[in-house]
Amino acid sequence: MTAQGVFEELRFVWELMGANLIFLLPFARRKGSWWREILGFLIFSVLSLGYFPLRTWMGTHLEIPDIVVGCWYICLTLLMMLYLRFCFELTICDALYICIASYATQHIVYVLIHEVLALHLWPELSEHLILYTPLSAITCLLLYAVLYHLFAPKLRQCRGRLLEDTPLHILFYAIFLTALMFCTFSCQYLFHFDPDIEMLSAELGLLICVMILAIQYSSVRMTLYSREQAEIQQMLHTGERNYALSRDLIEVINRSVHDLKHTLGALKMADEGERQQFIQETERSIHQYQQLVHTDNEALNTILAEKSLLCDKQNIRFTCSLEQARLDFLSLPDLYTLLGNAIDNAIESVSKLTDPEQRIISLSIRQHHSIVSIQTNNFFQGELQFHAGLPRTTKEDAFQHGYGLKSIRYLAEKYGGSMYVSAKDQVFILQIMLPVQG
Repeated sequence: MTAQGVFEELRFVWELMGANLIFLLPFARRKGSWWREILGFLIFSVLSLGYFPLRTWMGTHLEIPDIVVGCWYICLTLLMMLYLRFCFELTICDALYICIASYATQHIVYVLIHEVLALHLWPELSEHLILYTPLSAITCLLLYAVLYHLFAPKLRQCRGRLLEDTPLHILFYAIFLTALMFCTFSCQYLFHFDPDIEMLSAELGLLICVMILAIQYSSVRMTLYSREQAEIQQMLHTGERNYALSRDLIEVINRSVHDLKHTLGALKMADEGERQQFIQETERSIHQYQQLVHTDNEALNTILAEKSLLCDKQNIRFTCSLEQARLDFLSLPDLYTLLGNAIDNAIESVSKLTDPEQRIISLSIRQHHSIVSIQTNNFFQGELQFHAGLPRTTKEDAFQHGYGLKSIRYLAEKYGGSMYVSAKDQVFILQIMLPVQG
């Protein structure tokens, strides 16, 4: 047992545990996990030194020690995966996913520092621990920082759960992990088997690990995309149900307003001043309401009436500029969802403002040739940053928000149109362009 040998064994578990943590940090910790992680660090540090008595025993009793050595590192990897489930709230599939990504990450450091640098390019390096140790640490920090920057935002959006424990998922990731370990140990064996193919085997090992990490990154992106599409579809279905409820509500209001008009006609016979004033104010409100919702499109009437009442309740001025524009090519639920989300986003933004002069939302719908333009303008506070054509949410739970604009863009593209957003002089502008169909 030499100082160099001790460092090599400790380095494996330290690097592997560090790699696990960069993928685990976005997941939820169990209560009291900090002391468990510290205890685990100490336990695996001690366990790693069991390599030396094992190697001595193998040299005496076995003729194929390399296979057993490989199994030793596999066991340490799997034990660490199980232990980290004790520290974090993980499904079996999530634990396997993280185990695969962390093992591939650690093996990249192993190939770069131990094989390429210390064994192939500079064989004397491993004897100078004062230089060998910081080189290993710096390589780890740089690689782990890059991977954390790539993976952490996506894993954080999973809200602590990436994959469900279905038999197919578990089998797939178990096979994936087995294949990764088999390939990396095969490359290690080739590296030591023939000096003429050292660099080739090292390059092959690096390529395999980079490919595995690329697959893992693509996997989490596809999972998030599937969830996003499911959320948008759920929002569209919810919009359809809300449209039916709002339509029934507006019909009730219309009947009530019709009845109220007859009631006011009878009240006009009275001579009382206050009653006459009440009658005039009520008639004025009814007239404004009828002007607002009187269009040839049932869904548009429903949306404008509902949102007008909502704005009035929150002391928000809602103005409409409606020109002759064909909207009949949009299904009623789609039109409701499209305009409803656009106005709701504006209401949410304007409701945060305290200046009454800025609590204004304007909606314009017009048609130029065969293009229908729908635009909302509203004031906002703070600063907006845009990413992929959409403003970044200012809410802490970014994954839970932003679907309003995404669903608008989805519906615009569904009808062959497009959506644009911009911000200037504290005014947020949302514009939807739709080609008239049919």
